[in-house]
Amino acid sequence: MTAGGHRPPLQLCYTPAANEHMLKRLSIVSLVLIFLITTSSHATTVQRLNLEDLVKKANRIVVGRISDSRTFWSDNGKLILTSYTIEVRETIKGQASRIVELTTVGGRVGDLVLHVSGMPSFAQGEDAVVFIENSGSYSTIVGMGQGKFTVTNGEVSNNITGLAFPDGRPGKPLKMPLDNFKSQIKQLVGL
Repeated sequence: MTAGGHRPPLQLCYTPAANEHMLKRLSIVSLVLIFLITTSSHATTVQRLNLEDLVKKANRIVVGRISDSRTFWSDNGKLILTSYTIEVRETIKGQASRIVELTTVGGRVGDLVLHVSGMPSFAQGEDAVVFIENSGSYSTIVGMGQGKFTVTNGEVSNNITGLAFPDGRPGKPLKMPLDNFKSQIKQLVGL
């Protein structure tokens, strides 16, 4: 204290080590903020696909029932994948087979869960129309949720929740009677 009862002004001493420490803290805080901002949107940006686009991009289009699934680590151990077995009831496009294996990114292995916004999943016993494309050594769904149509009470519908599109406009799920849907697909395929 000084003679008048006042404290001397606080003096800060900046050393190179202190500056480096402060920069590291600011960098970490910045990265955390960027992560929170980018992950708070919870959407995966994909190309908007209409029915004609889905048909063109698909190697196969099948109607079937999910009979089994298994979740596993990718070969490089970096991703959790889920493989679904579909018992095919009808092949609308592509090579006919009784069973199709589809693989999606995401799932649960032990206590670890990987969720990819907009990536469709299936329930055992679920009926669906699926637009399939090859991705590396796997068969997967065209356009994520845009290419999986659940069949319920004679109607099909897709779920595009979790998807964003480059033009910024919201997507619209498609819903219609199954027979009309299959007829439109067959017309686009040229059957």
